[in-house]
Amino acid sequence: MRTRFVMILLVVWLTTVFFALGALAQDAITATPTPTPTTSLATPLTTTVTTTVTTTVTATVDTGGVRLRVRAAPSTTAPIVARLTDGSTVSVLARDASGDWVLTPLTNAVVESGWIATAYLRMNTSIGALPVATVAPLLSAATPGAPATATPQSVAATPAIVTPPPPVVTLPSGLYGKLAVPVFDESRKTYDVWLVNADGSDLRRVIYEASSPALSADGAMLAYRRWQVDDRGIVVANVDGSNPWRITDKLEDVLPSFSPDRSKVAFSTYRWGDRKNRLYYAWTDEQHKVAWEWGAGGIFGEDPFWMNDGRILFRVTRPERAVEELWSMDGRTGEQRTLLYVTDSLRAPAAAPDNRTVAYMAFADGNWDIYALDLVDRSVTRLTDDPAEDGLPAFSPNGEYLAFVSNRGGKWGLWRMRADGSDLQLIVTLPGPVDGRVEFEPEYLNHGWLEEQIGWSW
Repeated sequence: MRTRFVMILLVVWLTTVFFALGALAQDAITATPTPTPTTSLATPLTTTVTTTVTTTVTATVDTGGVRLRVRAAPSTTAPIVARLTDGSTVSVLARDASGDWVLTPLTNAVVESGWIATAYLRMNTSIGALPVATVAPLLSAATPGAPATATPQSVAATPAIVTPPPPVVTLPSGLYGKLAVPVFDESRKTYDVWLVNADGSDLRRVIYEASSPALSADGAMLAYRRWQVDDRGIVVANVDGSNPWRITDKLEDVLPSFSPDRSKVAFSTYRWGDRKNRLYYAWTDEQHKVAWEWGAGGIFGEDPFWMNDGRILFRVTRPERAVEELWSMDGRTGEQRTLLYVTDSLRAPAAAPDNRTVAYMAFADGNWDIYALDLVDRSVTRLTDDPAEDGLPAFSPNGEYLAFVSNRGGKWGLWRMRADGSDLQLIVTLPGPVDGRVEFEPEYLNHGWLEEQIGWSW
């Protein structure tokens, strides 16, 4: 009897366990799956991670006839992985953070995608909405001149990790600071440098026989081109003209631009016998008249503008193609040179404090006007449209305003407008023209206002 009772208890216990296990199994089947963790920025570059891109963007290759090089990474020094014919249409998957390069899928190439410079593309829409690809297709090291080979697990046909643009630093709002401007004295046949407050008050001459002024970012220092017969070159001084010291000794050294920390001055020069423009720099505390090159023989270019992120904008003229190009490079090394824009006419480029917009002057319809290039979406806006000559743009320290010189009404003056071209106003009428030819100087040294600039700082 006791044995039968034990057997009954065992059967009841086994039945209870069976149903409990069945309920647990059912819960496991019907439970909501756990979401797959999102890939973080710490994902190794060698991991293939793809992101769906909903924006459909195409572009047309515009090189003037030559084939466009497609690179393994967004750099002119990266290996060439393909070439595109002029006029062909490509799909665009993503862009780099600067907007200088875009990622395009490839067929019949050693990699599935590659980078092309936006300067040689006509976009069908703004690229600003495209995701930013922070993980580029990687290539294994290759012997110079040999075909590049792909690392199998590292090539992605779509951008891997998408990050938002960096935040924009907001500077104090309003109209403030001071401007430096060159003025030609027609009686003495030479230039002088003048300062004026942004509201047009206190116009004063601070340097005689000088032109091409540049202000440091903090407004404490002034660099300029000195025209004195016995004391030529680029000079750095306090902003009021006191304590001048010459850092180069050639009158062919022109258009100085301070580094963000004002420890160096970049400039262009045609001091070489071939009279071709090259980019040089000098230390602001160097009193031995030594100019330094970036690389052997210098970098060909002119109109340098040192941006506050450390890059230098500069212009390159291509007479064989009748175009002018806007480039940027690393101001420390002269490397990472990037082509930003190609156009028929471009002079005096100046970047806004947020480094997104570049203002410049261009010759069209028989006169010079001011234009603005958006480095992200590659759009160009004409800011002035007047029969007079408008040129030499300079942004205010907060980027809200843009100053320029003009001979509207028959007299040269310093003007300002909002960064979008609105609210145009005269700051001050200048005591002379900005365009002039220095007496007794050879023609190759006299380019008038096309070799001048203005500055705006605190």
